Amino acid sequence: MPIKEFKSKIFPWLNEPKWLNRLTLYFVLGAVIITALHVVFSYSGSLHTDVDSARYMLSALVQSEAAIVALVVTLSLVAVQLAASSYSARVIEVFRRTPDLWILMGIYGVAIFYGLGVLKMIENPLVGRQSNLEAQVSFAYYLGVFAFVALVPYIWNTLEMLKPSTVINMLAEGITKESILSANESDRWGEINVEKDPTQPIIDIVRIALVKYDIETIRDGLGDVRKHAEYILRNENIEKNEKEKISQHLFVHLLRFGELSASKYDDESTWIAIDNMTKIGIVTVEQKLKGAASFAAISLMRVGSSAAKNKLEGATIRVAKSFGEIGKTAVEQKLEIVATEALSFLNLIGEVAAKQKLKVATEKIVISIIRIGKVLTEHKLIYEIPDVILSLKEIGKVAAETDHIKAADVAQQAAEVFERIGGSGMVKLEDANYTEAYLKKIDELLSRLDVMMNLKNV
Repeated sequence: MPIKEFKSKIFPWLNEPKWLNRLTLYFVLGAVIITALHVVFSYSGSLHTDVDSARYMLSALVQSEAAIVALVVTLSLVAVQLAASSYSARVIEVFRRTPDLWILMGIYGVAIFYGLGVLKMIENPLVGRQSNLEAQVSFAYYLGVFAFVALVPYIWNTLEMLKPSTVINMLAEGITKESILSANESDRWGEINVEKDPTQPIIDIVRIALVKYDIETIRDGLGDVRKHAEYILRNENIEKNEKEKISQHLFVHLLRFGELSASKYDDESTWIAIDNMTKIGIVTVEQKLKGAASFAAISLMRVGSSAAKNKLEGATIRVAKSFGEIGKTAVEQKLEIVATEALSFLNLIGEVAAKQKLKVATEKIVISIIRIGKVLTEHKLIYEIPDVILSLKEIGKVAAETDHIKAADVAQQAAEVFERIGGSGMVKLEDANYTEAYLKKIDELLSRLDVMMNLKNV
């Protein structure tokens, strides 16, 4: 089962509308109410009812129940219409699958037709002479009270369903291995069957939230997609090529949203997209999904480039940190090609950031490159060091041209350190003392940069 997050710690059942627990809830509620009323009426001696009084009571009860059903259905359809216009037309399916309305209509249907049946028997003189129908009249009354009380959990659930987080959580339950692979089965190569795509309804809601600057809904939507993706990639017993398809499918959606939010100059929304892309990207690296990890790096590069071009410094800084995390994990998992791609893409984003004069972002990109270089040195992957040197020199050159002297000076110092490792150190790195000495130099350089740039938590 996918990950579930209860929104209420006190009454989790009221926020988890599934047929089994909802039927259990209403059944227990009905049993408690009917038993309690019967006990009270028995002890108070109120079980006897005059025939005329019973007739009027049942008639009024049936009419009020019918009126309530009409109001409930009308207001429920209005709520569905509001939700569909606010989020997406796809949420109609969510409301249709929710059992509360159908159960409530069933309760009122039983109460109404049982009351009419008892009323019909009271009107029958033959039946009326044979029995006073006291038990049937009392039970019709109990059902009427239960029907009114059943409105409380129904209204609670309906109000909960109007919250975007609840709708998103229910839609996310459809993100499974089978549903994603089914959506990718198309007659034309590369096309996604939108009707079968379980991720598309959530992305639709998130895009509408972007227009409204609803950050909480964006965070909930992308977060639920990411959590279910992590669950599938980590826990599902599926083939490697299927994991590649699933992760790339999800990255397409996150990439499109990230570029869209960057084009709208929404720094925080872009940052959220990057953060979720990073977490899925790290999972693909840990699972050694080379194709998916490369696609993750490309997606982050495109969103990061868009963020830098639009001068979204916060999102660009997050991309720098993301590539540092992915590059480090890739080296540890022996996916050197992904680490090389991370360096190359950091170089591209760093040049854009330097041209846009995003000083802090440029400095953080330089530090991320240095830290990837340090991990490469720790694992004695000397043949990847030239990529580190090239990236540092190119960013330093652009930084110098844009009068960002600090970043240019830092990149130059780091390049010199790695040139010593990549040149004379290709053989000597087999010597543990030599390796330790250069790692110490890199640490000293990073410490000076952290102090100089005040970026200790990069």
